[in-house]
Amino acid sequence: AGHLRPVAILAQEFSRCSAPIAPAQFSTSCNMAFSRLAMAVLCTLVATSRADCSNARWTQAYSPEVCHPEGPTAIVKCLGRSGEQCGTRMESNSRVGPGLHSVSIKGAPGPGVVSTFYMSTNGGLYDKSCTHPWVELDFEIMGNQAGATSKIWTNMLRGTCQENWKWITVPFDVSKDYHTYAFDITADSISWLVDGVVYRTVSTKDFPDVHAAAKQSDSFRKYASVWGKSSGDAGEGIPAFRNALGALDSNTNAFPLSAGFRM
Repeated sequence: AGHLRPVAILAQEFSRCSAPIAPAQFSTSCNMAFSRLAMAVLCTLVATSRADCSNARWTQAYSPEVCHPEGPTAIVKCLGRSGEQCGTRMESNSRVGPGLHSVSIKGAPGPGVVSTFYMSTNGGLYDKSCTHPWVELDFEIMGNQAGATSKIWTNMLRGTCQENWKWITVPFDVSKDYHTYAFDITADSISWLVDGVVYRTVSTKDFPDVHAAAKQSDSFRKYASVWGKSSGDAGEGIPAFRNALGALDSNTNAFPLSAGFRM
């Protein structure tokens, strides 16, 4: 629709036509003006309805105003220093199983904000009631842990809120450039890779639910998100996670903060 003239200009052209009568009696120029105006309005409506980062492979769950595509990259913003102003979640339109699954991410900087890539069997949400078993694999990229070397929270949740977390340390600032984060899922193990390097591997043989999910071709959906917490927001995760996250109120970076995802 980029070659179409603005709707307002086309509407002015159409208004110069005589009072509306039967379409067959329109002049050729009026018919053409009407057709261009209708097409421009249609294209505007379509563009408005897709004003987020949803595409053929991913669907944005909420807050369309905080995400926009730049070529192959989804740019997600944290607009202010409260959780309700920060980020969104995207989920894959198809389910996956064994194999290598990756996303390239440039993390949002500073305390209180997290850029994530994870895979889950339960719709992408943490069951705070801890009553419904699920399996989830996480990369939690905290802006508060970014630096010349950065710590990244990895996790394997299973059962009812049973966490198997571990820090990994990478030799770069996770908020300065794009790096590729991947899960390698086999029938017997889960590995966490960054830029092709294996940083953590867990055998699934001691975890029957994870072992079963890892063997199925459609157990998981992939998720990518940005979210944040201020000191006044309810905490998220176990104490070690909350302490490492920090709070948006102490983030001295200029807002909006931005993270990028190449999926």
